[in-house]
Amino acid sequence: MAQDTGRWEVGAFAGGSFGSRIFLDPNTDIQIGKSSAFGLRGALSVDRSFSFELTLSRASPRLVAVSPSTGAPLAPSAAIDVNTYELNGLYGFGDGRLRGYMGLGVGAMTLHPFVPGVETEADTRFVANAALGWKLYLSDRLALRVDGRYRWRSASPSTGRVVCGSLGCYGFTTTSLYSSSEVTGGLSYRFGGPRIWETPAPPASQTSTAVLASPSRRRAPPERFFMAAGEVALVELLPWAYDRYVTKEDFAFISTQTVKENFRNGFGYDRDAFNMNQASHPFHGSLYFNAARSNGYSYWESGAFTLAGSFLWECCMENTQPSINDLVNTTFGGMSRGEMAHRLGVMLRDNKASGFTRFWRELASAIVDPMGGFNRLLRGEMTRQFANPDERFPSRFSVVSDLGYRHIGAGAADPNQGIISLSAVYGDAFAGEIRKPFDTFWLEADVSTTGVSRVEGRGVLKGWELGDPTGQVRHILGVFQEYEYFSNESQVFAAQIFSTGLLSRYSLGPNLKVSTDVTAIVFPLAAIKTTNFLNPETGRSYDFAPGGGFRLAARLYRKEWEIVRLGYGVAFARTADGSSSSNTLQFFRASGRLPLTRSLGVGAGYSWYSRRTTYSGFHEVPKTQSEWRVFASWSL
Repeated sequence: MAQDTGRWEVGAFAGGSFGSRIFLDPNTDIQIGKSSAFGLRGALSVDRSFSFELTLSRASPRLVAVSPSTGAPLAPSAAIDVNTYELNGLYGFGDGRLRGYMGLGVGAMTLHPFVPGVETEADTRFVANAALGWKLYLSDRLALRVDGRYRWRSASPSTGRVVCGSLGCYGFTTTSLYSSSEVTGGLSYRFGGPRIWETPAPPASQTSTAVLASPSRRRAPPERFFMAAGEVALVELLPWAYDRYVTKEDFAFISTQTVKENFRNGFGYDRDAFNMNQASHPFHGSLYFNAARSNGYSYWESGAFTLAGSFLWECCMENTQPSINDLVNTTFGGMSRGEMAHRLGVMLRDNKASGFTRFWRELASAIVDPMGGFNRLLRGEMTRQFANPDERFPSRFSVVSDLGYRHIGAGAADPNQGIISLSAVYGDAFAGEIRKPFDTFWLEADVSTTGVSRVEGRGVLKGWELGDPTGQVRHILGVFQEYEYFSNESQVFAAQIFSTGLLSRYSLGPNLKVSTDVTAIVFPLAAIKTTNFLNPETGRSYDFAPGGGFRLAARLYRKEWEIVRLGYGVAFARTADGSSSSNTLQFFRASGRLPLTRSLGVGAGYSWYSRRTTYSGFHEVPKTQSEWRVFASWSL
C-alpha cells in the first residue's frame, strides 16, 4: 500500500543542539551547553501539503556552572543526556524540487544528568516545538533535508532538578520553561507515489457528495518572497526605531551581546500589561501575516512568516528575556486576526470602481488591512481598474447590531450601562465554504460605556460534510481557530484557541431552522486575572495557563433572523506562571429577538459568568457575575 500511495517517508539526521540557562542567582549560573544531535524521523502524508511526523532525537551536552560576575568555572562540567520524542504536524509549500515546510509539535523531553559521586535520576516532561525547513529532492524518492527547531520544555522549581553536587541541587528556578534549539541536516526517503514536485491530474469524476465552494477560475497571484520578507523586516524595524530613538525605551537598546544573552536565557514569561499581551501583540502579528498574505501566500504559508517575525522580535529586537506568551499571541492571534482582516479588505475593495466610491472603499480597506493597502499602493492597484477576485464575496455576509441597556450584578462599581453589540458572519459552512481556512468565520463584540467587555472570533480551518448535504438534517465536522476576550466582574480572560466539534443544522420548515454546536477546545496559553495586586515575582495581576474545555450552543432561526440563542461553556486551566494553581471558568448565555420589520427588531438577554480559582496558600470563594440586557436590533 505504501508503494502505491507514496504516503510514507522515513529519514535520518545529524546536526547541532543548543541549550540555554536553567539556573541563575547572584552566585551561580548553570547552563546546558551545545553538542551534536542525531535521530530518526517517520512521516505519514495526509495530502500534498499536510503530514504528520514522529521524531526521535538525542543529544549529550554538558552542564556548566560558572560565576555570573567573572565567568569563572565553579565546578567541573557534568554530562547530561537530552532525549526528545515528538509528534509534529507539518505544512509543505513551494513547487519544484525544492520545497519548504513549517510545523508545530508536542511530545516529551527527558533530561538525565550524570554527576560523578552523586545519585541522579531522569526527569521527563512535556515539550512543544516550532519547526521550519526545506527538502531538496534528488530523485522521485530521495531528498536532502535541512531542519531547524526551537523547543520549549515545561519544568517545575520544586521537582525539576537537573544537577546535584558540591554546589547543592539546582532546578529550573529562573523560569518554568527550558528552551533549546536544534539545527540538523539529513536524508529523507519517500515510498512510491508520483513525483512530489508534479501536480497530480484531477480525477475524471467527482464522487464525493460534499457541497464545496466554487474554486477560483483565475490564476493565483504570484508569491513575492522578497517583498513579503522585506515588509516583515520593515514591521520589525519601524516600531523598534520609534522605541529606540523617539521614546528611548530601555528595552530597545540592543546589540549583538543582548541577542546572545537572549538565547542564553531562553524563553520565559514577561511582565507586560494584560491588553498589551492579549490585544497589541495579535495586532502586530496580523501585520506580519498580511505582509505575506497580500504578496500571494496562503494562510499557512503566511503563518510561517508570522512565526518568523515574532521569533525575530523576541530574540533580537529587545534586550529583555524572550517571552513565550508573546510568541503564542503574536503568531496565532496574528494568523486569525490577519486572515479576517484580509478577507474583509478584499470584500471592501472594488477594482472596477472610480471616483469617490473608489476612494472610500480603498480607505476603509486600508484601515481594516493596513499591509494589504500598503501593497496595493506599491503596485499601483489603488487607482488602476481591473477585474475583481473570483472569491471577493462569500455566499453569505451579515451584520447584526444591538443597541441597548444592561444591568450588571456582583456589586459592580457601575451596574447600569449602555451597550452596543456587533455580530458579523462571513460565509456559510453549510454552503460548502469549508475548504480553506476562514472560508467561514464569525466575529462578535460587546462595547459598553465602561469599555470593551467581550470579543469572540472563530474561523473554520477545515470542515467535512457528514451524510447527505441535501437532507433536512446536516452535520459538519470542523476544526476551528479562535480568539476570546472577556472582561467582567468575575472573568478577565483572553486566549488563542483551537477547537474541534460538530456543527448541525435541522430544517423544521421553509422558514424555520435550528443549528447546534458541540465543541471541544484547547488553548496553549490563556491569560487569566486572579488577583487585584501585582505579584512581586511575576510583576502581573494575571496568570498564564494552558488548558481546555467544551462548549454547547443552540440557535433558532426564522428566515435570516436569529430568534433564540442558548450557550454554555466551561474551561479548565492549569497555571504555568502566576499566583494561582488552577482556574475553572464557566459561562451561560441566553437571548431572544422579535423581528418587527425585515431589518429592525427588539430583544432581551441574560448572561452568567463564574471563575473558581485555587491557590496553594489560601482559599478564595468563586467569583460570579450575572447580567441582563434589553436592546433594539438592526440587521444588514
